Amino acid sequence: MPETDRMNCPDCGAEMNHHADKLDQSAAADAASDTDEGGLVIEAHTCPDCGRTAARAAAQ
Repeated sequence: MPETDRMNCPDCGAEMNHHADKLDQSAAADAASDTDEGGLVIEAHTCPDCGRTAARAAAQ
């Protein structure tokens, strides 16, 4: 994850911690794939202040 692509918590505004990249194989077959396995890579984030979790598609 690029240093400039930080995610802020939608609840409290704190910078979230990037925990994992996960392959979402349930993504539509016609969607652009990030991997040879087929699917989209999703970033998982957690807020260190309020504990909220959030996810987004990884930047390509």
